[in-house]
Amino acid sequence: MTQAALHQSPGKLYLNLAAILRGRLQAGDWAPGAQLPSIVDLCQTYGVAAVTVRQAIAILEEEGYLRRQQGLGTFVTEKAAQPTRFAVGLDWPSLIDMITKTTPRLLDKAAMRELPRHEPGDGMAAPAYQYLRRVNALDGRDCLITDAYIDARLYAHAPERFDRETIIPLIEGMADVTIARCRQVLTIGQANLEDAALLGVPVNTPLGCIRRILTAPDGTILYFNDVAYRGDLVRFQIDLVPPG
Repeated sequence: MTQAALHQSPGKLYLNLAAILRGRLQAGDWAPGAQLPSIVDLCQTYGVAAVTVRQAIAILEEEGYLRRQQGLGTFVTEKAAQPTRFAVGLDWPSLIDMITKTTPRLLDKAAMRELPRHEPGDGMAAPAYQYLRRVNALDGRDCLITDAYIDARLYAHAPERFDRETIIPLIEGMADVTIARCRQVLTIGQANLEDAALLGVPVNTPLGCIRRILTAPDGTILYFNDVAYRGDLVRFQIDLVPPG
């Protein structure tokens, strides 16, 4: 990214710079163990003040990509070569593995009568829902935002657990509940002001957006969740075998 593009990008300058440096680390521009260019060099490369570089480095150090050594400089860690990513679950075990990696934190909750707009084939709505807005962290780093709607009849059985635990395994473990289908739809979105502030990324940063819907055998929507993952953490892979 040129200096002009960096300065013209929306959002806070140090977050934009952190995103650029993170991308270079993940791409292998600096190998694990290598010393990061000096603050002076980075200031000249990107046309920013020293305080901006220090703020960006502090973010990457907190995320585990960099390590500062007093009197020696800043060095690239092994994590930069093996960044944590969420592989989109294409079967039930991989879905459970994907969603149980993080720790949720409740932001807001409310009783709701209606679901967000959805496709007719997604299922039929329950009489009422409990809405939970949460942000989830991976290794102490906020990485995804969820807007979840839980059938109010299910929520009433264990409200405190639903507020603090991963929701799908909790529903799956209910003795009188059968999950007939899980539909997932992946789209690419962008971080708005609120999303960017929660995830610590620049405005308009790409997000991996997954709509996940669980339905009962009669087609009732038990659980409806819109999840926004940091785009740099999402990995989608399908292996196709040619015929013959």
